[in-house]
Order: sequence, then C-alpha cells, then structure tokens
Amino acid sequence: MDATTTKVLDSYTDVLISKGESIRERDDDNDSVDDDEFLELLEGDSAALDAFREMRMQELHSQMKAAKRLHDTGHGTLKEVATEKEVLEITTTTKYSVVHFFHPGFKRCEIMDSRLKSLTAKHMATRFISVNVDNATFLVVRLAIQVLPCVICFIDGKEVLRLVGFESLGNSDDFTSDMLEYQLQKSGVIQRKLGKLREGSPAILNFANKAESEEDDFDWD
Repeated sequence: MDATTTKVLDSYTDVLISKGESIRERDDDNDSVDDDEFLELLEGDSAALDAFREMRMQELHSQMKAAKRLHDTGHGTLKEVATEKEVLEITTTTKYSVVHFFHPGFKRCEIMDSRLKSLTAKHMATRFISVNVDNATFLVVRLAIQVLPCVICFIDGKEVLRLVGFESLGNSDDFTSDMLEYQLQKSGVIQRKLGKLREGSPAILNFANKAESEEDDFDWD
C-alpha cells in the first residue's frame, strides 16, 4: 500500500476512533462514513483531501476498466449462442453463468428471455446466455431437460440452480424480474444488490401455492 493510500486510511481510522466507533464493529451496510461527512471531517487537511480524491478517482478508473473488460467478453447482455460447444466453453471458463434453454415461439421462453435481459446490465459479473434446444440436443439429454423454459445456473462450471418452467416463480406468466433476481441471488450466481432484494418477499411467497400451469410449459416426454 503506498504512502498516499496509507495516509488516507490512517486519517479515516482516526475519524472513526474519535467518534467512538471501531471499524471492525460496523455493519456491512454501514462500513464507511458517507463521503460528504468524511470530506467535511478532513476539510482542514488539504493534503489528505487531495489524497482521498485521488484514491477515489483511481478506484473509479479501475472499476470502469473492469466493466469494459466484462462487456468485451459478452457480459451485460443476454447472448444467444449457436452451438453446444459455446455453452460448454462459457460455463467452464466463466465463474458465474446463467444458461436459458429455450425453443423459438414458446410464449414462456419469450417471457423468461425478457426477464433475464432486464437483469444482465445490473449483474455484469455474471454471464447470461441462451441456446435453442434444437441446437443443443446432446446437452438436453445429458442435463435431463424435459420442460421449457429451463434456466440452469453455474458457478465455476458446477450447477447450483435449475429453474424448471415457472414453478419457482409463482407458476404465473406475470412473475417479476425481482422474483427471478431473488432466486438467482439465493444460489450465489449473482451478487445481492443492497436495498433491492428482501428475503421472504411477500411478492414471492404469495404465489407459492399456486397450481402449476401445464399448458404453457413444454414437456419433452
């Protein structure tokens, strides 16, 4: 850690201690003083202020570069891949991946596509792809996919979640993106956005006992 960063962090620690707070005792949701408050507390030390601003700019620059790298490798969108080889390559080389197995013209597959697309830009660290089951017959058999839509989530190439039809989403075509996001977040394939998801959300639990619709899900048997 360079001297500039050390000075800023030392000043930050001094501020917390002077307020009677310990860094280790702070909650995850409150693990730093608000920027405005911190800047105000350091107002008398111009060198520390300059160092803080420089550190924040460096952090922002690093985050922007990381986002560009992810975007350049297909993150941030729902990409339809044409072959099983691409599915295997992506799921085995990407830490977090979500695969939608679909069939063109199926209403529920179109709905699932729409909900997934709404999440891609929010979760850049996760790769979202879709594949037509007609182009993935080997994987359909290997993964025992029988009902569409089928969304399978992988972490380091290992399956951690399978959404079959809409049975985990209220068995309704009207399920929200938040409900889907909640299911993905529970599996760890996407990271929780603070303030956005609430465990035990009534919007999810209210649908728990609805009967599954058999007309819209496609059965491969």
